[in-house]
Amino acid sequence: MDLQRAKEARRETPGKQEESREGALEAYGSSGRSNEFAQNDADTHSKPGPATPTNQRSQPTTKLPHRNNPRRISSSAASRSIGVSPPSSKAMGIPTALGLSSRDQRLLLAAKRYPPVTKKTLSELDLPCIMSNINLRMDANFDRDLHFKPDLDGEKGKRKRKEAADYWDALASEISVYSFYAAVGGTEGKDGEQPEQQFEPRLPVMFETLQDILKTLVPERDHPDVMQNLEVSLLMQQIRKGVLDMVGMATWLSTLLKTHCAPMRDEWADRMVKQISTALQAQNSRGIVTGLQTLFAILEAMKLDVANHQIRAFRAFLIEDTVPFLQEYFQSKVQRGHFRVESSRRWYHGHRDLLLQTVDKQTSRDSYWPITVMFHGLADLLLQFQKPTEFPETFLFDSDRLWQLRVGLQNLITLDISWYIFESYIHAQKRFLSAPAETYATFRTRIGSLMEENSNHEDWARGDSPRWLKIVRSIALEMARFASAACCGDASGISDDILAPIEAALEWHLSNESDLFLYFQSAMREKLLTATCTLAKKYLALSPLGICESQRSPCFVFPTTTMSQQQYDIERIAMRLAHMGVLHWRVWAPLLYVRESLSPEDILDLQYARISDCTMN
Repeated sequence: MDLQRAKEARRETPGKQEESREGALEAYGSSGRSNEFAQNDADTHSKPGPATPTNQRSQPTTKLPHRNNPRRISSSAASRSIGVSPPSSKAMGIPTALGLSSRDQRLLLAAKRYPPVTKKTLSELDLPCIMSNINLRMDANFDRDLHFKPDLDGEKGKRKRKEAADYWDALASEISVYSFYAAVGGTEGKDGEQPEQQFEPRLPVMFETLQDILKTLVPERDHPDVMQNLEVSLLMQQIRKGVLDMVGMATWLSTLLKTHCAPMRDEWADRMVKQISTALQAQNSRGIVTGLQTLFAILEAMKLDVANHQIRAFRAFLIEDTVPFLQEYFQSKVQRGHFRVESSRRWYHGHRDLLLQTVDKQTSRDSYWPITVMFHGLADLLLQFQKPTEFPETFLFDSDRLWQLRVGLQNLITLDISWYIFESYIHAQKRFLSAPAETYATFRTRIGSLMEENSNHEDWARGDSPRWLKIVRSIALEMARFASAACCGDASGISDDILAPIEAALEWHLSNESDLFLYFQSAMREKLLTATCTLAKKYLALSPLGICESQRSPCFVFPTTTMSQQQYDIERIAMRLAHMGVLHWRVWAPLLYVRESLSPEDILDLQYARISDCTMN
């Protein structure tokens, strides 16, 4: 299992291997709600029940099926095409008489030997890894619905799904091979010769993996039962003779899993038994593998349930420990030269020197002046016309959140420009809006939904790319419908006389850093800084957990009757920016930004001081 990817770092101790900026865990955020492996209300406690039964070897047995497919591939051609390693002493020959297809033979030789879910991949969900996952610690401050989920998105997710599908298809072919040899009474070909094509078997590794995973999920008192029922050498001996009781083993596994997993997984366990039982009756190796897939999916879900329960249980601690944890981590990295911060220092001091040119000495002596520099610097990056190359390195674990805020702010500026162009056109036609407030609300909703198509971390890719022009033209078309309704009373038919000037004006002002953009950018900066610094004043007086809890206020969830939709949107962005900024300041102010100018006592006071007035004229 691969988990949704992010720039991840782990807490280190001296002498351990240096971590990279890329790691194995990625966000587990609200987008994960759609995945059935990451149910947020999963019960991870054991259920009372009878003693776990053992697998009775005396039960009636069913032979594993084998498949018959007339398509074949020459062994030399297959070896050349895949370039597999020479077979080991445990390798099995691919019987020519079985008639496996060329694809089946290729997968037997080249597919992964280990299941998609292993003890190693699931170890990323162990409590020590959770507690040392910096990305998770940061995300816990901003997402109440934080949880892990399997990574099924993007190119990496697509590749993992393909590898998993190849593995299970190869395992189905392998089961057919075992069944074939059990039926003919041996693994040799004619005249005692071994088949030329040989592959490394996966079933022994799968049983070992299953045993290892189960021992991490069930109490220690059940480990002897697991070892007894999943003794690999015995299972493989029974498979080679064609006498393995797969239904009995599946039933035992189902009982064991239902004893320890959440009740919501019971139906899943029963389905696994039914899939294997039905497949054995039909002598269908692919059906058996489907049951095994379900089994490993249950194991993954159980581990995710436990991990997500632990995240909920330790959430308060993770949040409260954010600042000291990050300070210790980054201080160690900086001192050893493993994390470069000079560019971030230059970024901060550059904005400080620039702002000093526009304020009086009294303002610059204010004890809250240093943090205002940071907020102004962030506002410039979020609001500038051109997409920033990157955010300062010190915002490494906040970069995704900052990109999201930038997209939101750029969308708000685009809405303002679009509405201005629309109103200008109406006035040029000597018309007026009978209900401007209602029209604006509808306009905002429709144009906003169009921009949602581009609301991602790629930001507004301003220019003449086909995708950009398509978005602009879609917005212009919607604006033309509004204009046609206002001027002609009919939005069904849109003439070029209406669409052309609106589209030209919109494309120009959205593709260029025009005076119109600068005007709305300036207005947005003032609103953003005012709202952000008002909230920062409140947040600097609170603990990290207190900041999180303060955001549960209804005014942050739904707009009030006295607040416009734009004000509400700005408040929501300002809330995230202030939250992010205050945590960042508490970590980095004593390490980097104001280290030279303040005594230790001043730094401590600065971290928890209240901002009296964070805005500047």
